[in-house]
Amino acid sequence: MNRKLISTIVLISVFGVTACSKASNEQTQVDTTEKNSSKNIKTELSASDKAILDRYDSITNEVVTSGEDEKIKQTLEPLIPEIKKVTAKKQREMALMNIYILSGMYKEAYELNEQQIKEKPLPQRIMFRCTLLEKLNEAKVKIQQCHEASAQLIQTELSKSTSKNDPQYRDAEFVYLTEMYKAGHTDYKAKIQKFIDETKDVASKDRYKSLYDADIESFYGTDSPNYVPESLK
Repeated sequence: MNRKLISTIVLISVFGVTACSKASNEQTQVDTTEKNSSKNIKTELSASDKAILDRYDSITNEVVTSGEDEKIKQTLEPLIPEIKKVTAKKQREMALMNIYILSGMYKEAYELNEQQIKEKPLPQRIMFRCTLLEKLNEAKVKIQQCHEASAQLIQTELSKSTSKNDPQYRDAEFVYLTEMYKAGHTDYKAKIQKFIDETKDVASKDRYKSLYDADIESFYGTDSPNYVPESLK
């Protein structure tokens, strides 16, 4: 999986979705509550579901360590029909999304994400839609409109908060600024930098800097570690 997708997954994890690296068996569309309670959910699975998911976990954990994209796809794609038999909706969708992303099946990932958005339009799901639109080489204006919608949803959530000093509020605010920049509002570059400069907690400041650098690279579609877009010079 390339840096472009990893960067967005990391940003989504900041906003409130747990996401792991390839070697840790990525789960891209799991909200924090679902992830934190996954062990409890698993104990409530039917025997059939548990058997399928245990086999899936075992195979996935083994194959992702190889780091070979083609081998990962060849191994995981055949599991899809079996995973679709899982009756536990959350666990089924988590596994399917994981397979789609690890296998580069972005059209299928997009369709599943769209279904999830219709059921519950969480900001992190909208963010992930934007990333999938990039992977599907959709028009720039469509991607920017997606980021705009994502930013507005995050702003709505921020307006509901009663504590602006809460670390989670700061994290969400950072993601909001980044989404606005990606929506085409170039003036948000300065706002992001100001936000980072005014962050007093050293660990958080370093994290924001790292995410900003990685996400700007990701948005501009380059794998060069030294790439700086003209608009940001």
